[in-house]
Amino acid sequence: MKTIKARQAALALIAAMAIAAPGAAFGQSSIKGMITSHDGDTIVVRGSGADTKVKLTDGTKIRGTSGALGVRGESHPPTDLIRGLAVEVTTAQDGADLTATDVTFKNSDLKTAQQIAAGLSSTDANVEKNSAGIAANSDRIDNVGLLVPAGRTKVFFAVGSAALTTASKQSLDDIATQAKAIKGAYRLAVVGRADPSGNAAANEKLSAQRALAVRQYLIRTAGISPADFIPTTSLGSAPVAQDPDPPANAAEGRRVTVTIAVSKSNQAAAK
Repeated sequence: MKTIKARQAALALIAAMAIAAPGAAFGQSSIKGMITSHDGDTIVVRGSGADTKVKLTDGTKIRGTSGALGVRGESHPPTDLIRGLAVEVTTAQDGADLTATDVTFKNSDLKTAQQIAAGLSSTDANVEKNSAGIAANSDRIDNVGLLVPAGRTKVFFAVGSAALTTASKQSLDDIATQAKAIKGAYRLAVVGRADPSGNAAANEKLSAQRALAVRQYLIRTAGISPADFIPTTSLGSAPVAQDPDPPANAAEGRRVTVTIAVSKSNQAAAK
């Protein structure tokens, strides 16, 4: 008789425990750990060496606790379940998925996680900014040896002459002023030419004399340093392959072209 009563008492105790904590009787479990990600309605909690995916539902209770005794405080929105937050999650098996019935955390831990998240956001922004800067610098470094024109002028000469006219000197003063205003390094390319009259040797000599006259004026009068020149070229009257600016007539052939060349990496000047 006593044995029957003891068994009845035990069964009553088990039933009472089931009523008081129904979750334990229906496969509920608890996970303690830190949230490593929150994507949509799924959080990943890392605890004791393993990551567990847990789904959130409209019925998931999310609460913060305060004080040494862990008294439950106000409810929180799902958006407060951020990376780095230490949580305790009560879960229930839903087919192949785990669903969170309750998520609790300390309010002080939430504040810490929010501060860390703010710092990470700032760091990510800086990394993105630095990456863009590195890419831009890399592009400038790749282009540093490539020269592109940033300004050009042409001065013309009388037949058989290497003397600069007043108009020519003004043009050279203008191109020198433009060059010296460039922020960054530049070089001047001086190219002398002659018209087709006369023999080739005489024309090449005359084009060299004209180029020299222009170079000397730029150095002695216009204030350009000798170090800022690309080696001068004398073409005479010879045709040039893929000439970007072929003379249209004999008068245009009697000229010296001065081009400001800058590194392609100096984008402002190159424009």
